[in-house]
Amino acid sequence: MKVMCETCDGFVISEKDLELRGAGDFFGTMQHGLPEFKIANLFEDMPILKLVQEVANKILQEDPKLEKEKNRMLKELIKDKFIRRIEI
Repeated sequence: MKVMCETCDGFVISEKDLELRGAGDFFGTMQHGLPEFKIANLFEDMPILKLVQEVANKILQEDPKLEKEKNRMLKELIKDKFIRRIEI
């Protein structure tokens, strides 16, 4: 409640909500939201997650289909992990 009294910025309020209640659970009794990450905490690791996003965007700008030799292993890892969710 303190945050809501101190700001009208929805991003600040949602960050505090995420910190307090967590990311939620798709199918359980917890609030709906994002699934828990296996290697990162969405609230605590936000700076590194933003950095990773910047790097990923740079790679995709330079090589959208990951066809360059330097991105070959990355493409294979993505295919192995997400084969059911992506179009190849």
